[in-house]
Amino acid sequence: MITYIAHMRVRRENAAAYKAVIDEMAQNVRQHEPGVVFYESFVSDQDPETWVVIEVYRDEAAFKAHWETDYIRPSVERTTPLIEEGSLDIKRYVSP
Repeated sequence: MITYIAHMRVRRENAAAYKAVIDEMAQNVRQHEPGVVFYESFVSDQDPETWVVIEVYRDEAAFKAHWETDYIRPSVERTTPLIEEGSLDIKRYVSP
């Protein structure tokens, strides 16, 4: 399995718009991508501007298929201006 964990900051004034896009994206992923094991966003209960998105893919093919959908790139383009510049940190992890 392949896991991506993305940490970012979303200012409070952008939080509702960010959540709307992320929720729509997650719904599309769950409905159309059987190779995605887990796809969820979280906000810190200690700092409401700190968000995490966790994505778990069955394999590399599922990850590539994710980026070939017609909704992911436009959704990412919609969220990018809502994320505090320089705050996005994405790490990739693989099952040993």
